[in-house]
Amino acid sequence: MKSILALLLTFPILCFAQSIQETCVSLPANGTVVDFEMFNDTLYATGFFSSICGEQAAFIATWDQGIWTPSPLGLTDPGHSLNVIDEHLYIARYEESIDSNWVYVYDGDNLETMGQGVYLTTASGFSELPNIYSIIEFNDEIYACGEFDRVGTASISGIMKWNGTAWTDVGGGLSGNIQNSAPVMFPHTMVVFENELYVGGNFRFAGATEVNGLAKWDGTNWSAMDGGFNSTVYGLGIFNNTLYAGGSFTSASGNTLNRIARWNGSSWESPGFGFIENSAQDFIFVHTLESIDNDFFIAGGLKKVIYDDMTEELCNGVVSFDGSALNTYEGGVPGNDIEAIAKSNENELLFGGGVFGAGYTGILSSNSLFESEVESALTIYPNPSTDYIQIASKHPFQIIACHNLAGEHVRLNLDQNRIDVRSMDSGIYFITIKLSNKFLTYKIGVQ
Repeated sequence: MKSILALLLTFPILCFAQSIQETCVSLPANGTVVDFEMFNDTLYATGFFSSICGEQAAFIATWDQGIWTPSPLGLTDPGHSLNVIDEHLYIARYEESIDSNWVYVYDGDNLETMGQGVYLTTASGFSELPNIYSIIEFNDEIYACGEFDRVGTASISGIMKWNGTAWTDVGGGLSGNIQNSAPVMFPHTMVVFENELYVGGNFRFAGATEVNGLAKWDGTNWSAMDGGFNSTVYGLGIFNNTLYAGGSFTSASGNTLNRIARWNGSSWESPGFGFIENSAQDFIFVHTLESIDNDFFIAGGLKKVIYDDMTEELCNGVVSFDGSALNTYEGGVPGNDIEAIAKSNENELLFGGGVFGAGYTGILSSNSLFESEVESALTIYPNPSTDYIQIASKHPFQIIACHNLAGEHVRLNLDQNRIDVRSMDSGIYFITIKLSNKFLTYKIGVQ
């Protein structure tokens, strides 16, 4: 009689689940991956990592033929955001000392600082440093925001714009912090919508106007939006010609919200769902809002979706919204926050994040193979096995990741095209293999 394990493996091996698979089989990034950006047909990643996929990388890496590799560009401090403006790559950096920081610009050949450095005269610790969080173009000018109250010798607070030769003040700048929040001023994100610039973060005032975390700049004046929020705005995004805000907030002007809100033209409202804790230890926040093709990706420290009808659904790190329904990607990426999302040249969706000093990168491919193609693509034998599982293919392939039934990443010992399973616990595992730019998930057994 066959064992239960062998019987389970007689079912179809291939899975076409809409799940996100980790990209680094060897070693993940050793720090959070914060942002992605396409530049000169290359996808760049930046964040707190100094190594990725087992290789040394100075806070910046590139996606190359299915794997993250260190970029020769290199940074001296972690990066927070990347943005392409006028065929140049702009880099907003964290700073790991209390002295100064700069906006960096890369033209494809040279990496240079832009103008004078920014300073935070009250800098005193890791969370109170001269950090730059976001860079954007508005009205043909470049704006940058972050934690600073001086630029060079000029008193400029929270946000600055480039006049062609130097950074200048923007309407008196940003100041203060939202009441009952952390006593730190940090503008965190910017987006342009309907010819106006929106800035989100933790700040109380824009110029002399009380705004509480979200301010609108028309090129001349600041204005508030419905009184703002009760806590930090980390992300802003546009979907279906509507402005969305995400963060750690739970209300706006007395209206209950759960970390995400939609602007209806006069006030902030629930988009039909929000995000709540799954356990008492969870810190829930929306960090990134990104429109890709026909979907709106919402990412951050997510654990559970709560719908307006009070039903709940588990999620981890990222969901997408098509305007009517959410996709939680079979529970997302347990144990990780997601902050970076982008689409590669090969039609792959890539995700980056991590938590507590450990980085994460994952992939979701929109490609698929017909069943007849799949059946002849790979041969996996013996399966199950007690020592080695051989993989044979007519075409080049790459093993991307392995997960157990709980969805936890398992590191594989590879011997050419063989998987050494001798040290693995008995049970069923799922391996993801990249074949001809398609991502296939197979079931394997260890006895």
